[in-house]
Amino acid sequence: MDERYIGNYRVLEKIGAGGMAQVYLAVHRDVPNLRVILKVVSDGQLADRFRQEADKLALLDGNANICRIRHFFHEDDNLIIAMEYIEGDTLEDRLKQDGRLPLDEALSVTLKVLEVLEFAHQRGIFHRDIKPSNVMIDKEGNVKIIDFGIAKSESDPNLTLAGTACGTPAYMAPEQFTPTEDTNYALVDIYATGTTLFYLLTGELPFQADNEFAMRDAKLFNETPSPRSINSSIPVAVEKLILKAIDKEPQGRYQSAGELRGAIEAAMAQVNGVSSQKTVSAAPGGQPSRPQRSGLPKWLLPAAAVVVVAIAVWWLWPSGGEPPAAGIELLQPAAGDTLRTAAAPVFRWRDEAERQAFILEYATDSAFSSSRTLAGLTGGSFTLPGELENGQYYWRLYPVTSEGGPGEASQYASFVVDLPSPVKGVLSLRVEPSGDIFINDELQASGESSYRAELDTGRYFVRVENDRSREKSLSDTLAVLADQTVARWFEFSMPSRPEPTPEPPEPRLGEVRVGSQPRGASFMINGEVQRHKTNYTFTLKPGRHIIGATLEYGGGTRTLMDTLVVIADSVHKVVFDFEQ
Repeated sequence: MDERYIGNYRVLEKIGAGGMAQVYLAVHRDVPNLRVILKVVSDGQLADRFRQEADKLALLDGNANICRIRHFFHEDDNLIIAMEYIEGDTLEDRLKQDGRLPLDEALSVTLKVLEVLEFAHQRGIFHRDIKPSNVMIDKEGNVKIIDFGIAKSESDPNLTLAGTACGTPAYMAPEQFTPTEDTNYALVDIYATGTTLFYLLTGELPFQADNEFAMRDAKLFNETPSPRSINSSIPVAVEKLILKAIDKEPQGRYQSAGELRGAIEAAMAQVNGVSSQKTVSAAPGGQPSRPQRSGLPKWLLPAAAVVVVAIAVWWLWPSGGEPPAAGIELLQPAAGDTLRTAAAPVFRWRDEAERQAFILEYATDSAFSSSRTLAGLTGGSFTLPGELENGQYYWRLYPVTSEGGPGEASQYASFVVDLPSPVKGVLSLRVEPSGDIFINDELQASGESSYRAELDTGRYFVRVENDRSREKSLSDTLAVLADQTVARWFEFSMPSRPEPTPEPPEPRLGEVRVGSQPRGASFMINGEVQRHKTNYTFTLKPGRHIIGATLEYGGGTRTLMDTLVVIADSVHKVVFDFEQ
C-alpha cells in the first residue's frame, strides 16, 4: 500500500477538511509512537494569518490544558502545523452518548475551561469558538481545549461561519455576527462558555435556526429560554448565572472569565450547602439550629479551590439566630438606603478586629432562606458583579477565621433598589415610495412613506414591504440609543413609473470609492452588476444604496453586501474585506 508523507510525518488518515485547512492524523517517521494532528493550509493568502495564530499559541504552551503545537513548517506551497494528538472524547461525543451531563461534572469541566480562558485572555488571546466539540477529556480525565482559531473541521455539523464573522453560529454572541474593531472577544468567549454549559445541562441549545442569519435574529429578538424549563433539576443559582453569561448585551454578561468562574464556584458552594442540609430543628428560643455535617461531597473534588467556600456556606446555612459578630460594622448600603443607580452596588464595612477575609451573603428576605454568597472578600469593600433588580434586599458578613472556617454572622442591613424606567430613543423611517412597515415582525403601518416612534433603547429588526417593487422587501437591524434619533431611508425600485414631469435640476451627487481586500472583486449597485472591478471610484445620487462584491476566494465564491446612505457632495468609502 502506498504511504503518504507530509514532511517527516506519515499520514494515517484524513479526519477533516474545512474552508481553511485539511486535517490529518499522522505519526512521526522516526518516532512511531509520536502521533500528531496535521493541519495543512494551502491558501497562501491565509498563511500569514495562521502563522500569527500559531505564534500566539506559542505563548500558551505552558498551559497543560491547551492543545499544544509540536511542529510548524512549510512543504511545497503548503503551511503545516503539527498539533498535539489527544486520546480521548470531546464533550460533544459525551453528549451524543449520554444526552446531558450531571451537574457536578458539567460545572467542574466549565470551571476548567474558564481557567484556560482566563490564562489566555491575560495574554491577549481569545478562542472565539468555544463549544463542546472543542473541549476534550483525555484518558486521564484532564480537560483539554483545542482549536484556538487554527482550523475548523467539517465533521462539526455547525461549520465555522465564513466571511466577516468567525465562529460557530449556535455558540456565537449576537455581536460576533457583525464584529467591529470594538468587539470585546473576551465577552464573546463568555457567551460561548455559557451556551456550552446550557447545552451540557439540558442537552439542547438555547437557540436553533436553519441558517446563520436566522440564528442571529433569534439571538437578538427572541427571549432566551429558561434552562430549568428543559431540565427542572438545574438549581436556580446555576440557571441565573447561565442566563447572565448569555445575555444579549455584552455589558449584561460577566465581564471576565474569572468573574464567571467565581459565580460558578459560589453557586456550587450554595448548592452543596442546600443539599447537605437534611434536618433543621428548633433550638432553644425558637431559633433554627445548625445542620449536621456530612462527608465532603464527591463532586467538589475536581474544584479544590471551592472546598473552603463550600464548607463555610455549609456551616452557615441558616444562621439567622446567632448573636452578631463583634467588631464588624456594616457601612454601605446602610439600613434603609434606596439605590437609584444602574451601577452595581458597592458593599463597604469596618472591621475593628482587622480580619483579612469575609463571606458576603445577600437575599430578598430577612431569614436569608434563598440567598447568594460570595467568598474571599478583603479590603473592606466589594462591588457586586452585575446589577440587582428592583426590590428590597438584606445583607450580612461572616469573617473567615485563621483556621479557614466562618466566624459569627454580623447583624444584617436592608436596602431597596429602585432603578428608573428605561430611557427611550426615537426611530425615524422614510420609505420611497411607500410600504408596509414591520418592527420585530409586527406590523406598525401600512402603505406609509414615513414612520416615527419613541422606543425603549435596544436593537430592532425593521422590515419594509412593497409588493409592487422589484425587491418586494427591504430590511435592516437598527440600534435605538438613549435620547437619540436613529434614521433610515428605505428605497424600493419600481418596475414602471408614470410619465415624468419636467425634470427638476440635476441633484448634487456623492462620490463613492469601492475597494476590496484583495483587489479585483466584481461589484454591484442596487442589484446591477457593474463592468468595472475593485478598486473603483464613481458617483451616485443621494440616498440609500445596496452595494455588494463577489470574489473567488478560499476555494469558493464569496459575496459580501453593505448598505450605504450617500450624501451629496460627500466622499464615501466601502471596503469589502474577504481576508477577515
